[in-house]
Amino acid sequence: MNEFRRDPFLGNWVVVGFRKTKSIAAGTCPFCPGNEDQTPPSIREIRDRDGSWLVRCFSAANPVFQIEAAEDKRAEGFYDKMGTLGADELIVESRSHTKTISAFDRDEMARIVDMYTERIVDLKKDRRFKYVQVFKHHGELAGSFIFHPHSHVLATPILPQQLMLEMTNSRNHYLLKERCLLCDVVSQEERQGKRIVSLTDHFLVLCPFASRLAFEVWIIPRKHNPAFESWADEAMKEDFVRVFLETMKRVEKVASSYSVVVHTSPNAVSQGLAEEDPRVNDYFHWHIEILPRDVNSARFKRDDQFYTVLTTPEEAAVLLKTEKL
Repeated sequence: MNEFRRDPFLGNWVVVGFRKTKSIAAGTCPFCPGNEDQTPPSIREIRDRDGSWLVRCFSAANPVFQIEAAEDKRAEGFYDKMGTLGADELIVESRSHTKTISAFDRDEMARIVDMYTERIVDLKKDRRFKYVQVFKHHGELAGSFIFHPHSHVLATPILPQQLMLEMTNSRNHYLLKERCLLCDVVSQEERQGKRIVSLTDHFLVLCPFASRLAFEVWIIPRKHNPAFESWADEAMKEDFVRVFLETMKRVEKVASSYSVVVHTSPNAVSQGLAEEDPRVNDYFHWHIEILPRDVNSARFKRDDQFYTVLTTPEEAAVLLKTEKL
């Protein structure tokens, strides 16, 4: 039986004992239309006028986390462990097996954003979950072995280690300067202009100053906003769809594999905080991280203590900006 175990040295939690119980039949794609019986029943679908699904969300066939599991916090000597309570969902983004993000039109991308938003909002209603994470892997170097376009949604009773580091540094910056860290990044990058890929009314697209991977790109709201699922208005959402598609067209010209990760605020309900509570909302700023993968990045990610990047973010920003779309 799989369980969470806390690493006493790093403070993060790992899943131990996970076993796959179902496998995919050779030569078939469980996400293609007509193969719906090869996946669990849909949790949510967005359909066209004829009733055919356009975007599907369902529980993973081999879930790492189970929504019916008990949290069951307990000790083994001075070690800590708990049950793998959580949600493990998949979003099939299109009926097409071969489309990548750069080939989506705005309506298709808007439906995916709507599904991301709905699932985050719905799962955050569960007080047991501290964080809802949405991410997408494309290509084998990014760890995806089904080509059909899809994303993952995970909800867990713990905060991921990287999010905890982001929150700690953002909170320390806010306590010192009474300003949001990412707001300060946006302000400085707009002044310098050296790492900007594109700039719109609502969003800044940049290669971060200390990029971990060549052509790493972040999409950041220019105005402070802690939660991805909290859209200020329809114009902001439309701008995001437009800039995200444009950015992915640039990225897919330089990388065949990549990861896309939504960094949204932790679940205020699970912490007993009001939605408007300033303690998190004042210093956390949502953003999207796009991480291209190649042979070198995959190797350094596994084996090396430090990321090693051959292309500077300044060079990457210029190359991405000048790519013909």
